[in-house]
Amino acid sequence: MRRTEFWQGKCVVVTGASSGIGLALCRELARHGARIGMIARGRERLEAVCASIVESGAEVSCYSADTRSGDEMVSAVKHFVERYGPCDVLIANAGIYRLTSGLHFEAQAASDVMATNVGGVVNAIGAVLPSMVERNHGCIVGVASLGAMIGLPGAGAYCASKSAVVTLLESLRIDLRKTKVRVTTVCPGFVDTPMITDDERRTLSHLLSAEQAASRIVRAIERGREEYWFPWQLWMQLKLLRGAPIWLYKLLAPLVEEMEETDTSK
Repeated sequence: MRRTEFWQGKCVVVTGASSGIGLALCRELARHGARIGMIARGRERLEAVCASIVESGAEVSCYSADTRSGDEMVSAVKHFVERYGPCDVLIANAGIYRLTSGLHFEAQAASDVMATNVGGVVNAIGAVLPSMVERNHGCIVGVASLGAMIGLPGAGAYCASKSAVVTLLESLRIDLRKTKVRVTTVCPGFVDTPMITDDERRTLSHLLSAEQAASRIVRAIERGREEYWFPWQLWMQLKLLRGAPIWLYKLLAPLVEEMEETDTSK
């Protein structure tokens, strides 16, 4: 089946749709005939990018909602369904990054990350999954990260949140195994989005554009992948680190010298 045939007429809800991977996903899906509901917090930007996609002739609508609010998510999905029909595919993509270094730990920053990256995914799923189960049809897609594999320096809350998403979807996949509701977990590596700094753009290896990431994610959904970790080069590096003894990881991890200077656990 060609890509356009797969997506033609499908009703797809995308969270975190106003920028980065979410926006690239909406543009990619629009080119293949999907009916798209774009959800994000910032109304002004969301409406502007939505209008640009509508101009291409795609069936797209936008809904300003905070994924951290279950009520707002239910309301947004309800309006989408009333316009286009039941959701065939949910792509729970909304996420944030905050530095949560143990040297300068801020509980509020960590809580914000968990509320959006985990709570937001839970609320998005809660808004569509009951209907999918009732209809015995649909696909839940969660955008996690290669950071789910290991605790990266300064990114404890982010890595923990993405690991939680992977585990949540793994459990749902088992629960839904006797239904026709599929669950796909996608775990990108470094993607050039607003969360990436200029210094990181110059130094990070295997940095993908948002468009490249979106294309890979769409293809993984089409192929019914249950989990998709990419790019494979970075996945392999992190997998090796994950299997290394803790002492070795401490030697290899970035910022380890600074961490060692203040380590009082020995």
